[in-house]
Amino acid sequence: MGINKTEKQVLLDVQHLKKYFEVGKNQTLKAVDDVTLQIFKGETLGLVGESGCGKSTFGRTVIHLYEPTSGTVTFDGMKVDKRMSRKQAHELTGRMQMIFQDPYASLNPRRKIMDIVGEGLDAHGLAKNRKDKEEQVVRLLETVGLQAEHADRFPHEFSGGQRQRVGIARALAVNPDFIVCDEPISALDVSIQAQVVNLLEELQEKRGLTYLFIAHDLSMVKHISDRIGVMYLGYLVELADSEELFNNPVHPYTKALLSAIPIPEPEIEKNRRRIMLEGTLPSPINLGNECKFASRCPYCADRCKSAQPPLKEIKPGHFVACSRFC
Repeated sequence: MGINKTEKQVLLDVQHLKKYFEVGKNQTLKAVDDVTLQIFKGETLGLVGESGCGKSTFGRTVIHLYEPTSGTVTFDGMKVDKRMSRKQAHELTGRMQMIFQDPYASLNPRRKIMDIVGEGLDAHGLAKNRKDKEEQVVRLLETVGLQAEHADRFPHEFSGGQRQRVGIARALAVNPDFIVCDEPISALDVSIQAQVVNLLEELQEKRGLTYLFIAHDLSMVKHISDRIGVMYLGYLVELADSEELFNNPVHPYTKALLSAIPIPEPEIEKNRRRIMLEGTLPSPINLGNECKFASRCPYCADRCKSAQPPLKEIKPGHFVACSRFC
């Protein structure tokens, strides 16, 4: 966790971001629905929630792999949208990078590691010649715990953990400021996950990186994140400092998520109460105006069925979207 809390500088400012997909006649999937948050320079913001809640879509939209339906994304003072000049877009791809979830699918099987990692160097003119490029690629591979001879191999010759290290080296090649880590450890063995997370923390410390860390594993998210946001059906329902969120969760969905984390203490684990959500998960297509969590919420009241509550700051740095606090 790299940020000095006394020196917060906004690097990424997301306001009312929406990303909708038309999935059929008169059918709209609201993958990201009115999300507002800021990410500070040097911090790691964790983003958690169930599969399909819009975490990955949010990550891809803020770095402009997807064009937003509406809302604004501002990176270090620069608006990220289709009106950017070619020069601005080129600069942006150098400063914002992504580490993908699947280390098997994200690397071109027909290209050697030298060309995969060196592609960004070529695109941004960061290598003087072929020899300089090769030397930079070798340094990058050594930075992520691989060896010089790995540069001459193909992706199928590596394990999953090694491939993810290649993906990290590729992201680092253009010296980015901000990296979206899209579930970078979910496809890896548990024994390898901690190694990759430790590597990301070391790189953040050495290079002053800022991360959006998307994951399912709440324990790992707590370990690496300065702040954590919780998403549900495309909406941000809670956002707080990591310790604050785990110690004082407010939204009923957050409480249910945290209650599912196993505790490595048999007596405590046996006696603690797991919060089981009842009701049905609504279809994410053509959702109405009611609170998205209303059908599963134990505190649902009439006011919850008329509007989605806004994200409100209930104490310094702790935000929640729940009608009980509006």
